[in-house]
Amino acid sequence: MKNIPIDKQAHFLAGAAIASTVTLYSTPLLGLLLCCVAAAGKELYDATGRGTPDVWDAVVTILGGAVVLPYILLS
Repeated sequence: MKNIPIDKQAHFLAGAAIASTVTLYSTPLLGLLLCCVAAAGKELYDATGRGTPDVWDAVVTILGGAVVLPYILLS
């Protein structure tokens, strides 16, 4: 994990946390959907000048949500 920037690691874990938490209380589709909304919302917020917008941050956030859902569904 030395080669993966800490920012991308944080986005991945945030996506996993959002998707898994929502899925535990509702459906996997809603979990992934809210993960996508959060990822896009964060980058839109950053684009207003309050951060550094990066499409890859959104991609990694969504990837974190997509990776964790099969583990939840199989358990």
